[in-house]
Order: sequence, then structure tokens, then C-alpha cells
Amino acid sequence: MSGSRRKQALGLLLGFLMLASSCSALTPTDRGTRLENGTVVVGLAQEPAIMNPWVSEGNLQATHSLSLMVLYPLWRLTPDFEYEPLLLDGEPEVSEDPFTVTYRLKEEATWSDGVPITAEDIRFTLETCLNEDFAIAVRAGCQMVDMEASEIVDDKTFRMVFKEPYAPWRSLFSNAAGSILPAHELEGEDFDEVWDDGITVSSGPLKFESWNRGQQMTLTRNENFWGESQPGFERFVLRFIEDSSVQVQALRGAEIDALSSQPQIDLVDQVEDLDGIDYEVTSGGVWEFFEFNHGVEGLGEDHAFVREAIAMGINREELVDVLIGPMNPEAEPLQSIIYVNDQPEYEPAFDQWSFDPEGARALLEENGCVTGDDGIYVCDGVRLSFDYAYTSGNELRELQFVIIQAYMKDIGIALSSQTQDPASFFGDLWPSGTDGAWELFNQAWLNTADPNPALEFWVCDGAMNFRSYCNEEVDRLIAASRTELDPQRRAALLNEADEIMADDLPALPLYQSPVFLAWARQIEGAQPNPTDWGHFWNVEEWGLR
Repeated sequence: MSGSRRKQALGLLLGFLMLASSCSALTPTDRGTRLENGTVVVGLAQEPAIMNPWVSEGNLQATHSLSLMVLYPLWRLTPDFEYEPLLLDGEPEVSEDPFTVTYRLKEEATWSDGVPITAEDIRFTLETCLNEDFAIAVRAGCQMVDMEASEIVDDKTFRMVFKEPYAPWRSLFSNAAGSILPAHELEGEDFDEVWDDGITVSSGPLKFESWNRGQQMTLTRNENFWGESQPGFERFVLRFIEDSSVQVQALRGAEIDALSSQPQIDLVDQVEDLDGIDYEVTSGGVWEFFEFNHGVEGLGEDHAFVREAIAMGINREELVDVLIGPMNPEAEPLQSIIYVNDQPEYEPAFDQWSFDPEGARALLEENGCVTGDDGIYVCDGVRLSFDYAYTSGNELRELQFVIIQAYMKDIGIALSSQTQDPASFFGDLWPSGTDGAWELFNQAWLNTADPNPALEFWVCDGAMNFRSYCNEEVDRLIAASRTELDPQRRAALLNEADEIMADDLPALPLYQSPVFLAWARQIEGAQPNPTDWGHFWNVEEWGLR
């Protein structure tokens, strides 16, 4: 399919999706009255599976962005990817030999039930992270702490001693899977189960009230919040709306007052035409990629050339122009799985995989592959037909699959869609990759100011390595980066690892995704945040005009 024909097909498909979804209508409501009564209703494209952000089932962006309004870590990430002390009373004291960080909590910091937030809570959080009885999503940073040497200095001071220098120490308690836990509330509880349906005590500006699964969640203002600002509303209602066209209708009909969603091509155009609505689309830390399962037939080490042919067969420049260009004309293909384009450490390791469909076919034939009657190559008895997994209900991903499927057909490789709802997709399907449950897996990752959390994708025994990929040199470089305190030398180590992975192809990066937030003009203080904190990062500063 030529570029022009593919764009024409994409336009027809977009028109079909818009027509099909235009059948439902929402009844307008009086937004002004609702806001005056202190209720803000926000539309979300994704519903969390559970509310506990620490455990594997809670490893969704929806869980993270919602729980961070209720549970605070020590730091937060600003839209500029800077660490801002949150529970901390200023910058910690750092010393070496042994590498030690001394944290001082704010005197006024308390839980919503009035109990002070103390150094005992930091100790309890570390112990919970290290407890093998619980399904903690990522333990890597916690495992670097020497618990025997670490100590409570006083009620508000905790001295954390590390086993060796640990460069990403700030990232350890800077996101939802680093929120400080209430020892007085959770001691002796089954942490895998206790917060499935709601977080029982709050350290943030909002507290959990109720959750009507499949429809909405309600948070209310934490009257005991100790921060400098209080939200300018009483209730924060999160309404789960998967379909982007229904999201627009909800904004137009005043069923919702704000919308946080993954941008879709038609979504941005439609919101732009709405009266009384402001919106912003920004590039950020979200990067789109798909993974190759090295443990399945046809993609493993005996067929590395198949992975290479797939990488050569995708026109990532055109993919970005068609899918992201209408929302962000400056967007470019992503060429790293360590850094995103606008980080100063970024180096384009994956630019070796430029679009070359003829070269892809030649590579397959050089390795003895022959085409069958259906035009699909067979290599060593293996038909090059693979499942391509992505989350259901995401129109941009659906369009992306159609385009990539066409690219693959052009080079003699067949792709079939494999979709599930987000909770099942990440909770069940993705971790089963080591059992061969998927072959190609399309997802996005929210980068942080420090790349360390994402490195668990690539190390041999990484908590998020479900693709049976292992390279001991990559492991060595990543391990060295974690103890290298000099930022430039650390970036050099990680970029060297990136170069190796560009050859190995555990994944193919596609682009740096835009992020989208729309809000009624009666709301003030809303500011998009492209980090894994999400758009509600400063909800305590939201007010009503």
C-alpha cells in the first residue's frame, strides 16, 4: 500500500469510527450549578483494576495518577521532569562511604485520620517493598537499601543506608509505586488485598470515598490535608469513558468538566471546536513501542533476522506523520528505549532501522525463507504469522495496527490482532509472555526524570522482562549505571546499552506520544504533566472561578 493510499484508508476508517459512535447522545447538564456546588467531574479513558499502586495488578497509569492524589511519595515530578520535595522538609542530606541519604519529613505532615506521618512509615514502606509474600511490582530500588544499617533517627528523620552507591536514589520514592505507606493502618494486613477497592487513609489533598466499578470513582477533599493549598472544590468525580467520541460528547453536553485521555486524531479536532473548553497537547515522557517475544517460534535467537526484517519493514516516519503529526507537527520517530527525544541524554541508537521493505524481503530470502501460496514467508518450516497484542478500546492503537499490518503484508509477514481490556492486558496477558502468551506486544511507558524504573524491561531477571530477552553485557552496563553517580558517565553507560539493544531488538520504539488534557474555563490551576504523575499532579491548586 502506498503512503497516499494508506492515508486515504486511514481517513475512511476515522470517518467510520466517528459515524459509528455518533449514535449515542448525552443529555446536557448545568455545569455551572454543579461547579458552584463544589463538584468537579473528570472523564478518564482508563479505569484502574485496583487502587494499590505498589502491587503488579495496580501497575496501570490510571491507578498511579488517581492514587497520587491520595497517597504522597517523598518527591513529586513537575512537568519539567524535576524532583520537588513533597513530604520532605527540604533536600535530604547525602553522604558517601557508605552511601547514605538522611530524610527529614515535614513536621506538619499527617494522615487524614490525624496520625502524624513519621520515619516509622518510611521504615514500614521499605519492609513492605521487600516482603516476598506480596506481589510488589518493582523491588529493585528497595533491594539496594541495607535495612540493618538504616535507622530511625527521630520521629521525623530516617537515615537510609545503601549497600553501594545508588545513582537513581531520588526515583525510589518519587512516584505512585513509591508512595509512603501508613504503618498504623497496614501493619499485619495482607497488602495484596487490603487496597483493592479503595485506599483507607490519605496523605494527599483528596481521600477515597467510593467506587462504582465500570462507571465512576469519587474522591473528596481531605480536610486534614497539611499542605499549603486546599482544592477549591469538595468532590472530585472520575467518570470512566473508554470511547473518545463519547468523551467529546460528554464535554460538549457538560456531563464532564475536564478530560484526561490519550490523544486520538479526531479527538483533538473535535475538542478544539467546543465553546468554553481549554485544552493542551504536549509531548512528554510517554513513549510508544512494541516488544518482540524472544521466547516464541520465529522470533527467537535462531530467527533474529525476522525481527530485523520487521524493523526494516515499518515506515516509522510515515507512521508518526499520520498518527501524531495532526496533533503535534514537530513529532519525530523515537530512536531509543532508554531516553525520550527531548531529554538531553538522548542518542538515536535505533536509527539504523530505516524503512527498507525491499531490504527486508532480501534479508528473509538470504536466510532461506520462501513465500507460500498466500504470499507469506516460511522460514525453516515456520510461517511468519504473528499475533500483535494491544489494548482494546484505544482507537489510535487500532489505527496503528491497521497501518503496521499493511506494512508487514508488503514484506510477506502476517499479523493478527490480539486485544484485551487494559486490566487483563497488563494483569494477565503481559506477564504470561514467558509462557508464550503473546508474540508482539504494543504498549506505552511513562518515563520519569530518571530512566531507572524502565530498565527493569531489559535486564535478564527484570521485574518487567516478560519477553525472554537476556544480554549479559546489557545487564553489566545497566548495573554499572546504577552505581555511577556522575550524570555524564552514567548516561554514556546507558546509551552503550541502548546501542546493543538496538542490535538485539527486544523492542522497537515508535514515537514519543503526546499527552492531552481539556478542561472547562471555570476551572483554574489545571496544568498537563507528561510525567508518570499524570495531569492531577497539582490537584490541590485546582480552583473554581
